Amino acid sequence: MTQKYWQEKPTSFKEMVQLVEKYLQAEIVRETKDKQLYYHNLNHALAVKRRANSIFQAIKPALSQNHSLQELTRLESLIDICGLAHDMVQVFEPTPPNFSRQRLSGLSETETANKLLRYIQKLNQALSTEKSPPTFLFSDREQQIIRDAIIATICIQDPQGSKTKTTFFDYSIYQPYLYDPQTKISLVGSIIALADLGALGMDGVEAYIQDGILIFLEDNPHLLKLVLNCDRLNFLAPDVTKAKLLTMARFIVDLAHERQARFEQEIAGFMPQMRQILRNQVFIYLNQDSINQVKTLVPNQSSASLSELISFFCSNKIKTMIT
Repeated sequence: MTQKYWQEKPTSFKEMVQLVEKYLQAEIVRETKDKQLYYHNLNHALAVKRRANSIFQAIKPALSQNHSLQELTRLESLIDICGLAHDMVQVFEPTPPNFSRQRLSGLSETETANKLLRYIQKLNQALSTEKSPPTFLFSDREQQIIRDAIIATICIQDPQGSKTKTTFFDYSIYQPYLYDPQTKISLVGSIIALADLGALGMDGVEAYIQDGILIFLEDNPHLLKLVLNCDRLNFLAPDVTKAKLLTMARFIVDLAHERQARFEQEIAGFMPQMRQILRNQVFIYLNQDSINQVKTLVPNQSSASLSELISFFCSNKIKTMIT
């Protein structure tokens, strides 16, 4: 049984974490290939892991006032796992050809958490039969933290929008976990949620726009040739194509506004010292200058032509990333 999970028996919790991360990377690569994922792939998983770790490292001095070094080390391992794992499973609804793919809100995250925890529990069981110390295993509470953190990344539409609603849509996208006043199991969930939608604030405008284009491609794989070939001529329904591109361009602009508008609410669950660190040291690009850059770079007005929109989505960097 143990040969199914390792070649050499883990001799520490750190080595257990490494086994889990190896499993996650293999599963993400497989899922990407099977389901034609241009955004929810290993690049995104590693980016969220990196951003989550940056958040953790920034607030670690404040956390050390109430947590031991051993606790913080295990917490960091859980953050790394959750950042990597949070989008491991992607579940799409059946859709006709040439239609945008759809997901049921929360289903992919729930399936991800279930799949990961089944693996961890089997790993725990296999190591228990080897009479390894309990500290090598994932505790029940740590498993709860992992589930909580993956569920924290669920996004839904807010029909009320934000108080500073912008221009195009009568709803906004947000993670309800960050607005739940109930006490969280740990900070891991909040860290992963912030990191998941943290591209604009932490990585800047270029990375944020790239993510938007990749999301569009993932949801509309039938338009892949348009982006790869900058194909302006071979579309039978140019009006429909233009509407799809313009809607996504406007979503990219609106979401940038929303990220800035919602930030203070989303970090409200952190201690004041940590909130100041997040503002000044971590989300350094979440400002009006970045919003203005997004509005300038993304063609979002009704007057934008199909040619202009295709040129925006058909960037050389994106083509390099998906081929």
